[in-house]
Amino acid sequence: MAQSLTQTPTGGVKLHNYDTGAVKPSTVLVKLLAAPINPLDLLVLAGTYPVKPAYQYQEQAIPGYDGIGEVIECGEGVTNFSPGDIVIPSKFGAGTWRTHAVLDVSIIQKVLRPKNFAFGAMLKLGVLPAYFLLEDMTALKPGDWIIQNAGTSVVAQMVVQFAHLRGLRSISIIRDRETASATQIKQSLCSIGADLVLTENELPEQIPIISTKPVKLALDSAFGPSARLLLDCLTVGGTFVQLGFLGGASQELQLSSRDLFVRQLRLRGFRGTAQLSQRNFDEQSALTNWMIQLFNDGTLALPALGLEKLEWNAADGIENEVKLLAAVDRAKKAVVGQRKQILVFA
Repeated sequence: MAQSLTQTPTGGVKLHNYDTGAVKPSTVLVKLLAAPINPLDLLVLAGTYPVKPAYQYQEQAIPGYDGIGEVIECGEGVTNFSPGDIVIPSKFGAGTWRTHAVLDVSIIQKVLRPKNFAFGAMLKLGVLPAYFLLEDMTALKPGDWIIQNAGTSVVAQMVVQFAHLRGLRSISIIRDRETASATQIKQSLCSIGADLVLTENELPEQIPIISTKPVKLALDSAFGPSARLLLDCLTVGGTFVQLGFLGGASQELQLSSRDLFVRQLRLRGFRGTAQLSQRNFDEQSALTNWMIQLFNDGTLALPALGLEKLEWNAADGIENEVKLLAAVDRAKKAVVGQRKQILVFA
């Protein structure tokens, strides 16, 4: 018996036992191996994300837009997949918050087997966006600096690693917290390549020093006042990229004529799907497999701040439901220090 979480009308989730049914032509049965709980998933639950889930159970949407699984069975006419293949979603909406799924072959892609499935589960919404932010948003060369807020996020931690590989210097801003905890986080982020880590309260007094460096790119996940501080760090001609609203969608970014006329700053919005669509399927496949190779050989690492892995065992009954619903609720609260939660399927 398979299990699935579905979206409730109030933006919550509900657990169901269900039969996957027969594998139809042009579909495959996939056993999910791992799936993260991402901020984007929470936007989907809130009904504010434009791309809606592609699959439903009992007329309720199945959430989960990132993950990794193994092909168990192939339907008639399927020639490009075989049992044992490792796959990830090729499009948003696959519904990865379930133990098993019958998926159309058009919504998945085959990848190399990562040494840790947690890495593969974060490829689409954690690893690839970090790469695109450095490759696509502006021209960067070794020695250039970047600055980003939400420094403890998975994307930010991957940005640090890719920046280090390219010879870029990085500054990560983290939320204010108890001194011992902040010190530990700073050490962890520096261990994966960050050049400087500051809390939000520490940043203002450092701006006069930071602004003397060639800070070419600012990556903002918060908007509002936090974003304004990043703008103040940019060099002339620098690029500001907005990729999230952790500070709330109602926040405003204050600009002056000096920002655009004198400093010639560029402002851009980032959508990972738009950047991914600039690559054809073969290019996307080569890129994801290259990243898995980098992870398997130790060049890339899992987030230095750790992951919170939650085992999903369909045999656990009501205890399993309580645990999964609590995990989604924790993600919504976004408490300082909360690590990325990964559903690991037994």
